[in-house]
Amino acid sequence: MKEKVLLPSYMKSFSCIGSACEDSCCVGWTVALDKKIYKKYKNIRHAELTGKLNKGIKRIKSNTASDAKYAYFVMDQQKRCPMLNEENLCGIQLNLGEEMLSPVCTTYPRILNTRGTEFELSAKLSCPEITRLALLNPEGIEFDQTEYEVKSSWAINTVNDTQSIEGDDISWNLREFAIDIIQNRNLCVSDRMIFLGIFMNKLQVVVDKKQYGAIQLLIDEYRGKLGNRDYVSSLENIADNIPMQIKTLLELIMLRRKLGINSQRYIDCFDNTLTGLDLDLSQEIEIRDIEEKYLFNFKEYFVPFLNEHEYIFENYLVNYIFENMFPRINTDQIFQQYIKMSVIYAMLKMHFVGISGKNKGVTTDLAIKVIQSFTRVIDHYPSYLKGLIEIVTINGFDTVAHIASLLKDRTITSERLDLMNN
Repeated sequence: MKEKVLLPSYMKSFSCIGSACEDSCCVGWTVALDKKIYKKYKNIRHAELTGKLNKGIKRIKSNTASDAKYAYFVMDQQKRCPMLNEENLCGIQLNLGEEMLSPVCTTYPRILNTRGTEFELSAKLSCPEITRLALLNPEGIEFDQTEYEVKSSWAINTVNDTQSIEGDDISWNLREFAIDIIQNRNLCVSDRMIFLGIFMNKLQVVVDKKQYGAIQLLIDEYRGKLGNRDYVSSLENIADNIPMQIKTLLELIMLRRKLGINSQRYIDCFDNTLTGLDLDLSQEIEIRDIEEKYLFNFKEYFVPFLNEHEYIFENYLVNYIFENMFPRINTDQIFQQYIKMSVIYAMLKMHFVGISGKNKGVTTDLAIKVIQSFTRVIDHYPSYLKGLIEIVTINGFDTVAHIASLLKDRTITSERLDLMNN
């Protein structure tokens, strides 16, 4: 059915590349099945598929079961879905058609959100093809509202996050402003994130007081500051804290390692990150030694790539904001949403600094591999994301000042501020 959908323009070009994909979404993940599709699969009579379905599907019998997560496919010893053939193509789709796929399978990597009667379509960067389409446009991500074919089998996330003041959609205005901040190229990306954090901290105060009518005034105030050269240049005076960055991010990496990693593509990136930072996990780690290597890699190998391809990181953050409907004001945890986003981005950057040292630089192909494999591991482990916040909170790093120090880059390209005078 055709619906009016708000989407990033790259979604118009997306088409699954199937067996040509370098990181199959049918390998390494648990595929959940809803009750409706489970019953359909149990009633299939097919010479090739019936036996595989009966053997490959298992009911969820714990108290976590629901109609939406009623059963799942049991992966084989290679962590492959039992429905995959030797060419990495889905037997269900080949033999029965796409309409017989589960909502999870037919929707991924798309994310379809609804707010009231409005549809929003985005996609997960855990898909290599989406990552290329979303991130490799130097002009940045643009959005269109257009007629789009929304399939009835797609999973839909209904989000109750509409906050209107005198007919004005404040929820969307906040998200639009967050995107405007991240796309403001008068600032380096780390300073854009810091500016966003300062705004989010003020927004938290307003929401805590339930002064929703003041939100638009706050947006207008900070939109003015974003265009004020003196205010923006003051962000350059914020000091970085490389030892804190390394200490925090090492804890996050260790947490991820303890939870287990089953993506060989990410394991390669993870190992290269450790090698590039001269990290030997079997030895006692000295923050001072890592700091020296980190700064060397950062200046010699990562900054040259960042200066030429900063739009990749901008696009990454814009996609995050749109996909996650950030910030959601139907929760009291406004600033915590920002902490989560900041920690994920800071950890991604540390991967790049390490890998750039291992490879003596970064290419766009390598950047896509790092971001896609990192996102695949991060996005699909809720317990890990919870652990991220806990580590930051336990260490007392959950203030604006600490998050700014976590994000701040050592090298600042102040020349771009001169553009604001032209």
